[in-house]
Amino acid sequence: MNALANSLGKYTASMKGDAMPKRSKWLAVTGLDGSGKTNLVEDLANYYRSKGLRVQTAHLPYDTHLGTEVLPKLNASYADRLLFALDNYVFASQLEEWETEYDLIISQRCFFDSFVHGAVQGYSYGYIGQLNQIEKLPKVDVMVHLVASAQTAYNRIKDDPDADKFEYPAYIRTQELETRRGFDELLSGNPDLFAFSKTKNFLIDTTWLSMEDTFEQAKTFLESIKFMQ
Repeated sequence: MNALANSLGKYTASMKGDAMPKRSKWLAVTGLDGSGKTNLVEDLANYYRSKGLRVQTAHLPYDTHLGTEVLPKLNASYADRLLFALDNYVFASQLEEWETEYDLIISQRCFFDSFVHGAVQGYSYGYIGQLNQIEKLPKVDVMVHLVASAQTAYNRIKDDPDADKFEYPAYIRTQELETRRGFDELLSGNPDLFAFSKTKNFLIDTTWLSMEDTFEQAKTFLESIKFMQ
């Protein structure tokens, strides 16, 4: 916990204005549990490394203690939201350190997931934005949103020994709906999502796609916007 506190303190002490200067690019693979995020992050990292770029990957929740030891013990949605807000700031501190070390950071999930999962638990985008003080967090450059039918997604992860407490059918059904709605709200310019107003977004429905197909769709999109070119 000392390391976590030091990391959080370092970041909050360094915040100036709306955002920190950015040197590396940040690509996030976000979306529904069971939609293929883990594989796509790995494939994209290998793709960009093959181009000679320095690539760092990450997974949110970022802090191991928070994600694997504290989160399972929480029994209230409000406590879940507090934990993820704290973890977002821990990850922001790490991003700051990586900015000069890497050309590209690819994360599985990002701060936008707090809005989607918050909505699943009944919280408004406005409330989640205030809780996270989202305007003070680093801005993601590109989000690739993955979704699938809830049944398909659950079938892919139902036997995962490392599944978290949210990976059950009823939650995933609502998460599918909120994942799709979240993408639509981004495109419509929902003011409560202003922190992502400059982020480029792309949605892939992986229900009937192989891992290779998903990667090809993501790569085609990224090439079309000349990402990392």
